[in-house]
Amino acid sequence: MCAPAGHAACSLPTSDVQGVLGKKASLPCDIQPLHSDDDVVMVLWFKESDGEPLYSYDIRGRSMTQPKLWSSPTGFGNRAFFRGGATPAVLMVDDVQAADAGVYRCRVDFKNSPTRNLKVNFSVIIPPNRPKIYDAKKKDKANLVEPYNEGSNVHLICEVEGGRPRPRVTWYLENEMIDDSFEQRPDGVTINTLTFPNIGRQHLNARLVCQASNTNLAPPETKVLILDINLKPISVTILTKEKQISADKRYEIECKTTGSRPEADVTWWKNNRHLKRMEKKFSENNETLSILSLVPSVEDDGKYLTCRAENPKIKDSAIEDKWRLNVHYVPVVDLKMGSNLNPDEIKEGDDVYFECTVKANPKTHRLVWFHGNNEIFHNEGAGIILSAQSLVLQSVTRAAAGDYTCMAANSEGKGTSNPVTLLVRYAPVCAEKRDGELFGALKHETVSLHCSVDANPALVSFHWTFNNSGEQTEIPPRLYSSHGHTSTLNYTPTTDMEYGTLACYGANAVGKQKVPCLFQLVAAGRPFHLQNCSVANQSIDSLYVECVENFDGGLPQTFLMELLELPSLIVRYNVSTNRTPPYFEIKGLPPGVSYRIDLYAVNAKGRSDVTTIETVTLKGQAKFTGESNALGVSPVLASIAAMSALLATAVCGVLAVLYRRHAARHRHLPAKHAPLSSEAMYVERAGHCPTPVKHEVESRASSTEPRGDGFGARGALLHAADPRDNDDADPDIIPCLYERRPVSNGYMSLQRPPSTSKLPKVGEEVRSEPDGGAYFTDFRKKDYRIPLTSSYHSLGRVNKGVNACSPSSTGGVTSSLTAHRLRPEVVTTSHRVQESCI
Repeated sequence: MCAPAGHAACSLPTSDVQGVLGKKASLPCDIQPLHSDDDVVMVLWFKESDGEPLYSYDIRGRSMTQPKLWSSPTGFGNRAFFRGGATPAVLMVDDVQAADAGVYRCRVDFKNSPTRNLKVNFSVIIPPNRPKIYDAKKKDKANLVEPYNEGSNVHLICEVEGGRPRPRVTWYLENEMIDDSFEQRPDGVTINTLTFPNIGRQHLNARLVCQASNTNLAPPETKVLILDINLKPISVTILTKEKQISADKRYEIECKTTGSRPEADVTWWKNNRHLKRMEKKFSENNETLSILSLVPSVEDDGKYLTCRAENPKIKDSAIEDKWRLNVHYVPVVDLKMGSNLNPDEIKEGDDVYFECTVKANPKTHRLVWFHGNNEIFHNEGAGIILSAQSLVLQSVTRAAAGDYTCMAANSEGKGTSNPVTLLVRYAPVCAEKRDGELFGALKHETVSLHCSVDANPALVSFHWTFNNSGEQTEIPPRLYSSHGHTSTLNYTPTTDMEYGTLACYGANAVGKQKVPCLFQLVAAGRPFHLQNCSVANQSIDSLYVECVENFDGGLPQTFLMELLELPSLIVRYNVSTNRTPPYFEIKGLPPGVSYRIDLYAVNAKGRSDVTTIETVTLKGQAKFTGESNALGVSPVLASIAAMSALLATAVCGVLAVLYRRHAARHRHLPAKHAPLSSEAMYVERAGHCPTPVKHEVESRASSTEPRGDGFGARGALLHAADPRDNDDADPDIIPCLYERRPVSNGYMSLQRPPSTSKLPKVGEEVRSEPDGGAYFTDFRKKDYRIPLTSSYHSLGRVNKGVNACSPSSTGGVTSSLTAHRLRPEVVTTSHRVQESCI
C-alpha cells in the first residue's frame, strides 16, 4: 500500500485521459474495494498543482444512492459530477476548458481497507479552426474560387489555423482521399496545396473536401468545394443541308450544338467572312439552336457555309460544321468584242467577231445571239459563223451596225449579256430612195432641194452637179449649204435648158459617195388625179368620201367632189376642200337616190383627170304619198315619168348634135396648136382656175358664155375643166401619166408608165441624144426643143394598178391627149406659187 498523501516516495498508478475543448471529459477513478465486506466511504479529487480538494464524494452515514457531493467553485464548479455507480467510477467534467488540463489524483477512503490513490494525466485537445480554401494561382483569400475550364489543372490551397496538437490536413474527392500531404508552419497554420490535373466533364459538381483533424474524440473540421466547370461544346451540326439552292431566294438554315456550359456562342461564317445580325438563337439545357436567314448570291456558289459553336470562357473550344454551297443561278453573261479589234476603226468589208463569256450553274443548254431584237442564225453563205461562244461576221456592211447581245439559258432561267454596239464606218449613201421621183418648178422660182445622206463618220462634205442632155456641170458652192448629214441647194431655173438632173455627192473619211442622190427637175404642171377614193361611211342621208392626194403639179392644189344624179348626170352637189389628205362629207341627201361621184384636184395649171366612183345609192327608199297597190299608179307619178322621158329624149338629141360638131372640128384641126400668147395663156388659165368654195364656182360659171347643153353654171364649170379643151388650149397642161407615191420628205414621187408604141403627132419628130435621152422637134417652130433627159428613162416602176386618172373613154378625149403623153409629169414643193388664177 502506498503511504498517505503527501509522501512522495509512494509511486501511484497513472492513467492518461484526453478531453476536447468544450466537450465532455471523463476522469476515471477505481473505487471498487478489495474485499466484499468493505465499502467506500469517501472519494476526494485533487489537482497536483493545487493541493486543495477540487471535488468530494461523501457517503459516510449515507447510502450509495444519496452521497454528499461537493465541487470547489475555483475548480470545476458545477461542471463536475462524479458517477460512483459506473465501472470504473468517473468524474464527468462538462465544457472542458483549456485550464482543466493537468495531473489529477483521486483518493478513495474505504471502511476497512487502507486509502487508495490514483493519478490521472488529463490533457485538453484544442480542435483546429475551420479550413479555408482558395486558388493557389490568384493568391487571393478574399475571393471565392471561380469555375474551372474543362481540361485545365486545379490548383487549390487548404489552410487551417490553430489546433492543439497541430492537426492533420487532407483532401478528399467525394469519399476518396487524394492528398494527405500538409505543412505545419511556425505561425500555427497548417496548409495542404492540392494539384489536380486535367479536370474533365465527369468532375462537374463533384465534392472536393479539405479536412483538418487532431483527435478522434471529435469530428474533423471540413471545408467542401463543389466543382464548377466550364464545358466545351460536344457537337455542332447544320441540320438543313440541301443538295442545291437557288440564288436570290431566302432559306432558313438551322444549326444545333450540344454539351457547352454555359451555353455556346454560335456564329455563322461564309468562307472567312462573319455573317452578323442574320441569325436567331434558342437555348435549352445545354443545347443551343441557331437559325440563319440566308439569301445566297451568284458569288456564293462553291463557298463554304460554316456553323461554329464556341464556349466563350474556354479558349480554343470552337468546333465547326461546314456545308459547301451548290448555288444554282441564271446564267451571268458578258459580251465583248474581239480583243484585237478597234471598235472605232471598223469599216465596211472588215471581219468582226464577238466573244460571249457565260458563267452558269447548272450548265447552259442554249446560247442565242441577237442583233437588236432579231435572232442571229448560222449562215456561212451570208458570212455569219456561230461557234461555241463566239460570233464571227465576215465582210460587214452598214446593215450590221447596231447593238449585239448574247443570251444563255439553263434550268434557272435566261440571262442576257450587256449590249455591245458595233459601229461600221462607211462612205455616204442616200438616206432616201428617190428612184423615179421628179420635182417640178416654175421658171424663176427658187426650189430648195434637200440632200440627206447616211454616213459614218458623220463629218460629210458635199458637192452638187447638174446634167442636161449629157452635159454635166458643177454647181457653185455658194448655191448650197451643208449641215451635218444634209445639204440644201437653192436652185432657180430660168430657161428650158436649166431643167434636168441635179446630183448630190457626199464624202467623209472613209471615201466618196459612189451613187449620188438624184433630183429630176422639170417644169410645173397641173395636178395628178386623186387616188384610192372610197366611200368611208354611208347612211340614209349622208356620204363621207376619203381619198389620197397625188402629185400637186408643183403648185398648191384644191380638191373638188361633185355628185351627179343618175341617170340624168345632173350635178346636184359639189364640195371643195384644202385638207390633206382630202375627205368630203355631204349631209341632208334624199334617201333612195343613186349618184355618180366625180373627184378632182385643181391648181393654177389646171384640173386633174377625174376620179370616178360609180353608182352610189343611199340607203332607204324615196318617200311618196297616196295608197300603194300592185296594179294602180298615181296620176302624178305617171305625169312626172312622161315628162322625164320627153326631157331625156331632148337632151340626147342635143348631145348628139354637139358631138357631131365637135368631132368635125377636130378632124380639121392641125396636129398641134401653136403656142398661145401670154395674154391668151393668162385668160386660159383664169378660165380653168378652180375655187375651193361652192359660191365662187357658181359665180365663175355664171360669168362664162351661156351653154346650150342644159347644165347651167355647173355645166359651164365642167366644160371649162374638160381635159379635151385643156390639152388644146394650154400646152403647159400635162396629162396624168405617172403613178404617184408619197415619200418621207414631203414631195410626191412620179413614176413613168410603161413605154407604148404610140407615134408622135404629125409635124413632130423624136430624136435621140448621145446620152440616151430624146427631145421633140416641132417643124412649125424654129429650133424649139423640149428636153427629155436620160434620167427620165431610168426612173419609175410600171403602174400595174387601175389608173383612176385615165381619161374618159370618149374617143375625142383620147385622141386629143395623144400629143402630151410623152411629156413627163413634174413634182415641185407646194409652198411657192408664182402664177395667180386672178
